[in-house]
Amino acid sequence: MICSECSGPRAWLLGAALALGVAAWPLRGVEDRITKVKNNEVIVGEVKKAELTNVDMQVRDPRTQAVANVSLAAAEIADIEWDVPMLEWRTAMGDFESAQYTKASQEFQSIVSDPEAFEKIRAAAKPTLYYLCAESLYRAGKTSEAVPVFEKLLSEFKTSYYIPRAVGSLVDALIQMKEFDKAAALLKQLRELGGEQKPLADYYEGQIKLAQGRPQDADKLFVSAASGTNVAATKGMALMGQAQCAIASNSLAKGRELAQKALMAGPPASVAGAAHLIIGEATLTEVETERPPDLQSKLMDALLEFMRVIEQYRGDPRTEPQALLKAGDCLARLSKLPNRGADRYRAQQMYNKLINDPRYRNTRWGAQAAEAIKKL
Repeated sequence: MICSECSGPRAWLLGAALALGVAAWPLRGVEDRITKVKNNEVIVGEVKKAELTNVDMQVRDPRTQAVANVSLAAAEIADIEWDVPMLEWRTAMGDFESAQYTKASQEFQSIVSDPEAFEKIRAAAKPTLYYLCAESLYRAGKTSEAVPVFEKLLSEFKTSYYIPRAVGSLVDALIQMKEFDKAAALLKQLRELGGEQKPLADYYEGQIKLAQGRPQDADKLFVSAASGTNVAATKGMALMGQAQCAIASNSLAKGRELAQKALMAGPPASVAGAAHLIIGEATLTEVETERPPDLQSKLMDALLEFMRVIEQYRGDPRTEPQALLKAGDCLARLSKLPNRGADRYRAQQMYNKLINDPRYRNTRWGAQAAEAIKKL
């Protein structure tokens, strides 16, 4: 029996598509998906250009098939999901989204290093490939390998939509490597781009000052970043920086208040994760210093904040390992309260995640988890 779909012109088109390695995609066109910050509205079409300030997209009316050109400010966009008809890309994206960063980095690298495969990626999506490749390496704990890929993105696609995101991870990678001068030079380049990049550069420089143990200098830069932008996400990041400075100065109540304000400003996922981490840290410190009568309730409040980081913002090396350690600490404390003995096993699970994860086992968080598990 021969299916009517499998003969005639349609079969020829399908066969030609398969021969080209793009399955049946040409039959329906490109379907990139842009998610807007406001109300998580999704727009489907083909992204023609994704730049620092604007993202241009062609949208086809499903009824009339008329094509309209849409231009969105980069600050309006929460995420771009690229429709790339390549098995390797889809596999890598699946691993990236499920936090399998080592596998994802290998898969993205195989596309980047294969001229034939790389040429199949349309021009508008090529910067995304470099960003995802570098970000996968960074999140896999392969910092020294991630840096040159980030730098290649910055040198070859200077005005890409992904530059601010790449700079954030690159600056953190350079901080980890204690290459502060190199990070400062990078931020000088970012400032020269003007516009929204200047307050972002102030924010990232503040992170460098924090890493150098200079919270007062950092706070001034975060204040400058907040006053220099009208973009909600950047304001949220700047508030988060101020919260970190408050915690570093032992102003717990102020730090928690600023972190909560940062969450209300709609910051990027990495900043939201850090905000929940700070709220949890402030609550846990209160438990240690004030010995509240509602101890179990306070510990559960702190644990919830750490679990938000682990579940909602997983895979970010800036927040996940610390959240795992602190969640373990909360559970260890809870296990000593009446009828909470099972929490001892849960604490072990948290600590073991750190000890067994190759990304974190050799960090200070992994070392602290190994010590904590001996005391359980």
